[in-house]
Amino acid sequence: MDAATTKDELYERALSEFDTKLDRRLKLSDLEDQIQRLEKQRDNPTPKPKRRRPKTVRNVITGNIFSYMDVFAGNPDLEVIEWEEEDANG
Repeated sequence: MDAATTKDELYERALSEFDTKLDRRLKLSDLEDQIQRLEKQRDNPTPKPKRRRPKTVRNVITGNIFSYMDVFAGNPDLEVIEWEEEDANG
């Protein structure tokens, strides 16, 4: 049938190298710009944000303060008063 166009080549390259599907309806210049941004992002990835985990909680009814444990997750009577940061990986 038809020979592969430049747009098709860019689409296949993005799919194979970056595992990303591009919109073929865009202009060629827009597709090239997206490929450049994907390359830049691969070379300089954005750092993953650190997850916040409760460290100290307070019972809102009694006022008692104690260290957080995973058992307390979802307890509406507890208020987090201190957080600790951990890597996004765990």
